[in-house]
Amino acid sequence: MSMASALVARLRGPALLSLLDQGAVSGFGFLAGIAAARLIDMEAFGRFALVLIVAGFAQGLHNALVTAPLMTLAGSVRDPARYAAAVSAGALVLAAGLALGVAGALALYFHARGEAIPVDLVTAAGALTLAQNLQLTARRLLFAYEGGGRALVMDLARAVAFPLGVAGLWAAGIPLDAPRLVEILALTAFLTTLPALLARAADPGRRRLAIAARRHWQMARWLLPVVLVTFGQEQLVWILAGAALGDEALGGLRAAQYLVGIVLLMLAATENVVPTGAGRAYETGGEPALRAYLLGVTRRLGLPVAILLGLVAVPADLWLRLVFGAPYAPFAPCLRWLALGVVFIFLRDMAAQIFRARRRTDVIFRAFAVSFAVSLALIQPLIGRYGAAGAAAVVAIAHGASLLALVVALGRGALPRAETSERC
Repeated sequence: MSMASALVARLRGPALLSLLDQGAVSGFGFLAGIAAARLIDMEAFGRFALVLIVAGFAQGLHNALVTAPLMTLAGSVRDPARYAAAVSAGALVLAAGLALGVAGALALYFHARGEAIPVDLVTAAGALTLAQNLQLTARRLLFAYEGGGRALVMDLARAVAFPLGVAGLWAAGIPLDAPRLVEILALTAFLTTLPALLARAADPGRRRLAIAARRHWQMARWLLPVVLVTFGQEQLVWILAGAALGDEALGGLRAAQYLVGIVLLMLAATENVVPTGAGRAYETGGEPALRAYLLGVTRRLGLPVAILLGLVAVPADLWLRLVFGAPYAPFAPCLRWLALGVVFIFLRDMAAQIFRARRRTDVIFRAFAVSFAVSLALIQPLIGRYGAAGAAAVVAIAHGASLLALVVALGRGALPRAETSERC
């Protein structure tokens, strides 16, 4: 059997659906960003990007509190239907709160700059936060309970609906700007998610809702600060690089990040499958089964990841020139640094699954705290000396630091904590 056919044989069922779905989600985000940059002027695109950054941060919080614990706990609950109902109800409340938080944060941002608050943009940003967090929850629930095909249909429907919505506005003569594009993103997310949410609508009961919340919090109390340090670790580097080097350097860094994102989508796809598989392995076979499962996943994914990164990083200037244009070619060293960072991310994520299955998310937080400290220490000297390439190096080295911290924790034999006997 050839290498290609062996890979295809392994990528079937939930794994193949997960990869296809993540490709649809990431590909949609990639193309929507490029389309937005071409459809509106630079100032409007800056506001559009600002909304996506803040909404993305809110989605990270939602993931830490709802969907990341869900993907680990889903394989061990006694009543999946009641658990899914509890997760859906809690997700709705949290998503609404985060939507208000995003709208308020953006309003304060524009007020602090001495500008009139763009009510349409702020409102659209809140709606986008609500819709995308509900869609994330629906996607993870579908994958957790053998509905990956429906999740793929949902995400493909949104990818098709967005350009149709943009085309509809253009045909109607409605000017396109940042608020209109954000509104279309929000509306398409909500309309395509609604059928999946209604299918699981049920009253979970207060007791089950409380139990689910407590079990999620046992993991989220450490995953939540992870969101804070990782957001600061990478986004802070881009923000400071843009402030120190100008918008052109920030654009080159973002372009390089887009290209390594082709590989990151494969890693993101594992979030639909690997945490649940690791959780089940640990529940049924303990530590030996958990390590065997994760070693198998690492071997299966390691070669494709290495090949794709090599294809992207070696001719980096060629890809940047072809996809974004000749002015981006000088940022090839940034792309190579970020590709190295993806290697560290892949290995770190596999190691982190051990601690997630053990319910030791505090170890993961400490590893990311180390990487955050490393990035803070290196930002100024590396950007000052090497410019944009130095900024990319900071990100890669910080990812390597978090991997090293997890490896050290594994070597020390961090033991699982006592777990509650409550089951949903």
